[in-house]
Amino acid sequence: MNELRTILLPVRHGLAMGVLALIFGALWAAYFATHHEALHGGFEAAESKIKQVQMQAEMKEMQAGMSMSGMNMGNAAHGHAAGVAHNHAEAAPSEHGHNDGHAHKHAAGGQHSHSGSLATDSMQRLLRGHIHFMGIGILIIVVLILVAASRLKDCWKGVFGWTFGLGALMYPPAWIVMGFRTVELGPQGAEASIMWLFGPAVALLIGSLIALFCVMLIEFIGLHKSSLFAWAFRQE
Repeated sequence: MNELRTILLPVRHGLAMGVLALIFGALWAAYFATHHEALHGGFEAAESKIKQVQMQAEMKEMQAGMSMSGMNMGNAAHGHAAGVAHNHAEAAPSEHGHNDGHAHKHAAGGQHSHSGSLATDSMQRLLRGHIHFMGIGILIIVVLILVAASRLKDCWKGVFGWTFGLGALMYPPAWIVMGFRTVELGPQGAEASIMWLFGPAVALLIGSLIALFCVMLIEFIGLHKSSLFAWAFRQE
């Protein structure tokens, strides 16, 4: 038992963060299960309100377009030749403005849902937060045991503990934050809003996994005994 404790000592902080990720995942699952209907209902209400605002904006654009067309028809009554020329001159900008408004509506208000409902997309992303908490928490515990069993120096094992542990605690919350912002910002906008958290978390996890693979490969080949890697491995 003392020997196992000694082996795991350099990565104990990473193991603690992995267990903490499991605890957060279990707590989030309990909250998600007990507040499922309230969360879904709130997202649906917000989505309905956004759609209502978009419809009102479209109606105002249509009324403005009809009003402009009526003014153009009234101006055409002043003369046949001059009126036709005048009507063509003003109709083109009017149509151009209508097209600009239509394009702006799709750019700003168009929300492309993966499931057909932004509320459903939000719930799916919140659920993924729980799944990633549990899955990555277990993964981190397993890989840190591999790190502890390697011939790396304790200082480098400690670095792995921090990178894996922080990645495990940063990545799942990004999904939860993204879920709460999906209805308001749209799927793409919500993704962009959490890149400051999502990007570093992915970099920590992927980078640490690649580094661990390299460590295991070096040990398997036997290069850890060479002077080239004396700075990283214990020489026994």
